[in-house]
Amino acid sequence: MFKKTRLLIMVFVLVAGLVFPLVDAQANEVITLNYWHYLSGDNAKLHEQMVHEFNAQHPHIQVDILYTGNQFVARDKLLAAVAGSVPPDVALVDQFWPPLMVSTGTLVPLRNFVDPEVYLEDYSQVSKDTVTVHGEAWTVPFSLSNQILLYNKDKFREVGLDPEKPPTTWDELLEYAKILTRDIDGDGRTDEWGLNFTTRANMGSMYAFVTFLWQAGGELYSEDYSEAVFNDQTAVDTVQFWMDLAHKHKVLSLSPPQDGFEIGRIAMQYSSTSSIAATRNKVDFELGVAALPAHKNKVTGVGGSSLAIFKTTPAKQQAAWEFVNWMSSAENNLKWSMNTGYIPLRLSVRDSEVYHQYLKDQPHMQVVMEQSDYARARPNTVSYADLSRILGVAVEEALFGNTNPEPILNNAVKEANTYIKALD
Repeated sequence: MFKKTRLLIMVFVLVAGLVFPLVDAQANEVITLNYWHYLSGDNAKLHEQMVHEFNAQHPHIQVDILYTGNQFVARDKLLAAVAGSVPPDVALVDQFWPPLMVSTGTLVPLRNFVDPEVYLEDYSQVSKDTVTVHGEAWTVPFSLSNQILLYNKDKFREVGLDPEKPPTTWDELLEYAKILTRDIDGDGRTDEWGLNFTTRANMGSMYAFVTFLWQAGGELYSEDYSEAVFNDQTAVDTVQFWMDLAHKHKVLSLSPPQDGFEIGRIAMQYSSTSSIAATRNKVDFELGVAALPAHKNKVTGVGGSSLAIFKTTPAKQQAAWEFVNWMSSAENNLKWSMNTGYIPLRLSVRDSEVYHQYLKDQPHMQVVMEQSDYARARPNTVSYADLSRILGVAVEEALFGNTNPEPILNNAVKEANTYIKALD
């Protein structure tokens, strides 16, 4: 009996010696995540600091961060990686990318980690809209912005405009822009322009155009999203308004000087709230921040991004969730919002004493928050990316060619509808 017991003990010790080191190795194994993003400038620096902080606090998970280019380049790289079955573990995705990513079958839905309804209770409705595709939440909101009007208060004073009364309608916008567009040296050429916004399709002109269209009462899609409708009279009139600003009234330059607003050669600039902090640091004049001038409707367009987790391995997906959950926490959302000009995503952050004090110290951000009440997200449909590209190119063609927009929009709608039928 003694010999048998001794033999069993020896076997146990031998097996334990083989198994326990494996268990310890697995417990101590570091999971490395590949994380892709497209941020640049000061926002990228803050973003990278947050990732480094996560790594320091989570030694069992290490995130390798990779800048993949601007939104246009980053999206193409991401789609190529997905097509090649080598997606990153996590990626920052622009507001209207989730439908594309969902259609590839490579995204992990939020329900795999938490109850989406409960988890997103603390998020604003518009931020939830940006991550929901076909009624299901797929990504986690990370940043949210809306469009605002930046203006040079010093220029307003120079031409006799009240710097505390920015334009509130399209008519006032045009009136102000005419006054602010000037030939300073008397050589017959314009030196300063009253207004600027992005007009090139490949630079994101649709972000501005769709807001103008919504303000005019127009729509991109039919009510059931089965067809494009951006060739009606409202859309034609919206394109014509842009054309008149550039060609008839000559208050909008189609080849504006680089950093024209920052150097004082453009008086009013359509911009994103995410650029407020960076712009304030660049200018040497008193910066004004105003709500977008309205037309038939009061609307501001929404921009921003969310964090997407891709299908890899169960262990990596769980580690990716830990990273995403940490990055989007209330504490980080507060830090991100106060240092960038993005709008707080979480209701608890908006209601916090710290953020209320921030609004008192930064009164221009109150304008941003007030606009949130009528902010509108772009459609979360698979075809939107193609529709956006087609319409952006059509608007650019009419604007730069100074030609009748109606036939151009008609052709664009026909092309867009082929994508809608094929994709949605």
